[in-house]
Parts: sequence; structure tokens; C-alpha cells
Amino acid sequence: MRILVLFSLIAFSLIGSAVAQQKVHVITRNIEPFSFEKDSRRAGFAMELWDNVARELKLDYDVAVTDSAKKMVTAVQDKTADVGVGALSITAEREKVIDFSQPFYESGLQILVSKKPAGLTDIIWTILQGFFTWQLLAGTAVAILIMFIISHLVWMYEHRVNEEMWPRSYLAGMGESFWWTLSIFLVGGADNKGPVGMGGRIVATIWMFASVIAVSLLTASLSALLTVNSLSSDISKPSDLPGKAVATLGGSTAEAWLTQLGASSGEKVNVKIYPDVAACLAALKNGQVKAVVYDAPILKYWVNKLGPDDYELVGSMFERNNYGFALQQDSQLRERINQVLLDLNESGVTDRLKKDWFGEEQ
Repeated sequence: MRILVLFSLIAFSLIGSAVAQQKVHVITRNIEPFSFEKDSRRAGFAMELWDNVARELKLDYDVAVTDSAKKMVTAVQDKTADVGVGALSITAEREKVIDFSQPFYESGLQILVSKKPAGLTDIIWTILQGFFTWQLLAGTAVAILIMFIISHLVWMYEHRVNEEMWPRSYLAGMGESFWWTLSIFLVGGADNKGPVGMGGRIVATIWMFASVIAVSLLTASLSALLTVNSLSSDISKPSDLPGKAVATLGGSTAEAWLTQLGASSGEKVNVKIYPDVAACLAALKNGQVKAVVYDAPILKYWVNKLGPDDYELVGSMFERNNYGFALQQDSQLRERINQVLLDLNESGVTDRLKKDWFGEEQ
């Protein structure tokens, strides 16, 4: 029995030694600030974290660069690469074909829009678009119906006691009465014209109070609409994206989410694919797209790098996910990498790297 245990320990040690001595093939892509070329070497949060892991495990590794997350997954799946390093989201779809280490960074999607103030033409056009909605048309129809009822009641009470201002003829009397009702609503009164009978004055008092409230609400709504559209984009949340041109990177979780959003909302999102985040931001700045949707930490990094005065992140993070190292299914490296990741986290190395690259206080 002792011989069997000893043999098992020796075999495990030999396997571990073989893994340690084997050159590990790493696949990555250029995605600042997680993995990119800087001063003729690979830099970035994920690459530095991986380098710490490899140093602890005494792994010798080489690095190949591809151009998309999808190709990274394919390389690991086909076993042309042992480890995928970068901003690679752990998803159920990817877990079907590869394994992942434990998460090392919490992420999620966010919306980036242009901070450039809208021009006068854009503001006017947006307001006009706001007027021609079924909600506003329905509200206008209801308001006209209410004014017609008020006008009828005022004429009904007043034409008996004030025929000079409210003629007995229904059409002529309703014309005068509707003019009075509209004047009260718009300017708060009508020149030298007002009910003199008890019934007419009661109706008029109710209508005056209702008009003050309605005008206040309308003024507040228009002010908010003008303020929002003069300061920034008309996109502030995911439900604003259908029908808009939106930039993202091909093969990303953001592209899949945007496609699904268009299918579920009934109005297609016009997804524009670009090779990198810098190209997405350039398209946004040039007006080719209305927004960029991608991983929140990467967008935040690029906004700070290229111009916080030109771009802004709106809304909160959604479709939260985690980044991890991609590994072949049943990889012998997985448990060892996870153990080192835990050690690096507990020793503060991971937090230090996050602070170096993102300025995050952990």
C-alpha cells in the first residue's frame, strides 16, 4: 500500500514537472488596457497578471496575437493555443467549447455617447419628432374634447343671461365660448369677456385651476426636453438603442447582445462593426454612429485617454460578466492557475495592478 502511495506521488510530481517545463502557447489580441503592444513588448492589466501567474508556476510561454475574441476562443478550442489572455468574457456559450480560470476582473456592457452639444437644427428636429407621437396626439385629442365640453357648459349657462357675449345660436355661441376657453388655457384670460351667471362662473373657476396645472406641466416637460437635447445625446439607456446606428467590435459579447436586443424589441439595432475601440470612438465623433456599446472598463479607459470632454458614459453597467483566462477543456493548468490567482488576490498584487491600470481603489 505504501509503495502504491509513493508511486502515485512520484507520478503526480512527474506530471507537474512536465507541465512546468512545457512551453505554454498564449493567444491574445490588442485590446487596451488589458493586452497591447508597448515598447516592443506585451503590456496591459491581463498580460501583467498572467506574467505574475506564469512566474509563480515557472511556466515558459510564447505569445501569438489575433484580431478578435472569437479567434482567441477558436485557437484554444482547436488546441493551437493553451491559454487565452485578455479581456475575454466568461459566457455560457464559450464554456461549451473551452474552460476558464476563475474570474479576475468584473465587467459588463455600457453605452458611450458623444458629449458634443446638439446643434439648433438637431434640437428642433428632436422636438418636432417628440410632438408627432401617438401619446401626444392622443393627449391633444383629449384636451380638445375637454375644452369642447367646458365651452358647451359655459355657453349653456351664459347664453340665457349674457346673450351679447354668448349668442343663442349654438354655432355662433360655441365659437365665442371655445375662443374664451382657449384664451383661458393659453394666456389666462380673455379681453372683456367672462361669465356673469352663477353656473358659468363655477365652470370657469374649475377651468382656470385646471388650466394653470396643465400649463405648468406642459412648460416643465418642454423645458426638460430642451435641456436634455441641448446638452447631450438622446440615448441614455439600452431601450433607446433600437433604430439607432451603434458601434461595437465584431465577435464580442456586445455584438451578440445588440443583435438580441434588436430581435426582442421588434426594431432592429443598426450594428456597425469596427476593428477596435479607437475606430468606434472615431465613428462616434464623426457622426457615423449615435453610440458605442462595449465593455465598460475598456470604454472608461479610452474616454480618459482620448478626451473626457468629447465623450461620456451614460446609464449604469448592464449584462454584467467576468473576465477569465481561456483554457483548453480539462486543462491540467486550470487548478494551478486558479490557486495562484487566489494567492495574488490575497497578497494584494491584483489590486495593485488594477490601481496601476484603472486607478481603482479596492
